[in-house]
Amino acid sequence: MNKSRIFSLFFFLCLFPSLLAARDVSDITADTFEETAGRGLVINTNPSAVRVFIDGVDRGSTPVTFENMRMGEYSIKLSKEGYRDRQFSVTLFNNSRLVVSIKMEELRGFVNVTVHKADSPQALPFNPQLFTDAFDGTLSAVSLTDDYKALLNLNAGCNFIIVRAFGWEEALEAVLISEDSTTAVDIYMRPAAFRIGALFRDRKRINPLNSSGLGNAEFPFLVMAPGSAVMTVRDTGGSVVYSRQLDDFDTWRQRVTWNGRDNNGNPVPEGVYTVLIEATPLFPVNEEETKIFQLTMESEVDYSINIFPLSLTGGTPGLMFAPPPHVLPSGSYQIEAEVLFGNFLFQKNTGETSIVGFPFAIGLRVSPFKRLETAAFFNVNLRVDSSIGWGISGSVKYNFLNGGAFPLALAAGVSYAWADMNGEDRLSPGRGVGFYIPLSLELAEFSIVISPAIFWRGPEGFIPALLLSAGILYRGGWFTSGLSARVEFDFIENLSDPKILAGLEAHFFPPPSNLFFSVKAGIWTKDSQTGGFGGAGIGLIY
Repeated sequence: MNKSRIFSLFFFLCLFPSLLAARDVSDITADTFEETAGRGLVINTNPSAVRVFIDGVDRGSTPVTFENMRMGEYSIKLSKEGYRDRQFSVTLFNNSRLVVSIKMEELRGFVNVTVHKADSPQALPFNPQLFTDAFDGTLSAVSLTDDYKALLNLNAGCNFIIVRAFGWEEALEAVLISEDSTTAVDIYMRPAAFRIGALFRDRKRINPLNSSGLGNAEFPFLVMAPGSAVMTVRDTGGSVVYSRQLDDFDTWRQRVTWNGRDNNGNPVPEGVYTVLIEATPLFPVNEEETKIFQLTMESEVDYSINIFPLSLTGGTPGLMFAPPPHVLPSGSYQIEAEVLFGNFLFQKNTGETSIVGFPFAIGLRVSPFKRLETAAFFNVNLRVDSSIGWGISGSVKYNFLNGGAFPLALAAGVSYAWADMNGEDRLSPGRGVGFYIPLSLELAEFSIVISPAIFWRGPEGFIPALLLSAGILYRGGWFTSGLSARVEFDFIENLSDPKILAGLEAHFFPPPSNLFFSVKAGIWTKDSQTGGFGGAGIGLIY
């Protein structure tokens, strides 16, 4: 070989040192060896946490980076329990960094599982479900053949095999899997003793006049084997007001519902009722199971509880422009998102002007304690001139009277709103702090609402504005609707020309879902300007 060929080979290897970077590497396509700028060695593995041995010395776990390794050849060994060891050599150069990515190979073996029925009543259904668990807490479902067999390919080492079937005791088997071998496992299942328990109540108090699930009490419970049951509801005197035969149990989790009505579909009187579930096994396995198993829990019927959606405008729940004194019962909540369209009154440094926009908002109202309700509201104002403003607001309201025998409802509340430039909620009084005292006359399904308020608009001054609101709210079986108006007297401006807003709205919550849908429309006038708007929303109430 002449000198020119030797020089060419040396020049080629200097330009492409990665050709000598790794040797004795297997043909796993997921492995990569890449030369990058810098110096040293980087080792990544899939999975991670693999021990790295360099020239026989433990150097930590992957992913790992070695910044100051000298140039030269190194022997690498990667080791992790349950995976095949990987060994290869690398050559490092001073003018590059070697990044190694290695796919580790799992050590796996086979287990042949057969599930058997122990002595049992012939008619007891047998539908086993097989799961595997390799000590990581994650169960993997496996399909069984018609003769209850399965061939499993599992990681080498200790594995758990779990078999479950309704009406049968759960079976668990620990199996040691060896690499490239097949282990036979027979699992025997025995009939489970019939038991019922873990009765739970989702609502302590219900109002049968609320729509669908909003007026129901649900009672989930667990059973261990097939059985039949009867649900009975008794009043405080022990008289049966409702009873029905439940469907035969065919799974562990059961749920019964009572809607606060008697067998004729009539709402029962207010009071405390006892819900009794009496169950018997379909396939008793011992004499003890010949008895009747019982679960009991109380449920209260209270017609003062009203669960229905309201507008969340400005973080003050109610009609669009008149918050009523009603609050959600403790533990209930409402979430809603809405979008409006139309022209609105936007504030600018030079005054107020009517601009077309498309405000979007999302709000939440929740009752953490009896008679107390809190709300939060986030709004974004999108305008046709491409500018965007946003704001947040919220309120707290406490109910003193809630109708009933005395047809008046009364509450007191405080609200707060903040917004950036042109970010005020278009239907709210704006930025600032408000104090309001809503009062309503309760007439069957109707509420006539009067809600005076004072509102401090910051940072304009300390003189509050006077807000006079009124409205009519109708509560139907699966919808609410209302008409409301608000007049805003700002003592800093001209009192002879107040801002006036009026709107009509409806909220639909058809059974059986807890979803509801809202539509609204309205008008406003201020300083000889007039505008209109409309919108729609969707939410969840519970």
